Amino acid sequence: MARGGVFCVEGQWHRDLNERGSVLPTLELLERLGKIRFIHKDAATRDELFYFLDRWLLKQYADHRVGFFAMHGEPSRLRLTDWHSVELADVAELMAGRCDGRRLYFGSCSVLRASDAALREFLDITGAALICGFTRDVDWVESAAFETVLLDVLANGQRHNAAELRMGSAHWAPLASYLGFRVIYANGRAWRPSARPRVPAQPGADHAAHRPR
Repeated sequence: MARGGVFCVEGQWHRDLNERGSVLPTLELLERLGKIRFIHKDAATRDELFYFLDRWLLKQYADHRVGFFAMHGEPSRLRLTDWHSVELADVAELMAGRCDGRRLYFGSCSVLRASDAALREFLDITGAALICGFTRDVDWVESAAFETVLLDVLANGQRHNAAELRMGSAHWAPLASYLGFRVIYANGRAWRPSARPRVPAQPGADHAAHRPR
């Protein structure tokens, strides 16, 4: 089976040009493990972000159905640098009607703390199958560990709720809940993990360095 494709556009995390923090090693790890294929681009301005998104939405990249926005954030807004930010509504306008079947992951602090109405409108405008991300400030290392599983599931899961099933499992739900992870689907349904998922009974049984995004 062909590995799922991920398109990642990454903002500029640091003021200091010597800093090397990036999501690229996570993508490379998953590729070397045979989990995904990926395209990775850096964007520091609105124009750069919109250029790469416009290219990604061409038919020739339809097999890269996961869009990964790796940058700083706040509710309803993506922060590319300390000086450049973009409203989710503007991103939706650019991608209007062009995201059929695509799954969008915002690997950014607090972006999905936007109102349900705003996020559902984003899905209605873009036509994406789902959007997911965090409702709170997240630790870099913790979110990177989370992404090694999430990106594989988003890219390769056959069921539309594959991410919900995996990240809501007993193993991953506590971290997902701690990070404030949530999913909004095109049909309007919203999902958040339980911090204490029920663990199925087994046969025979009685029953990081902190750098917020």
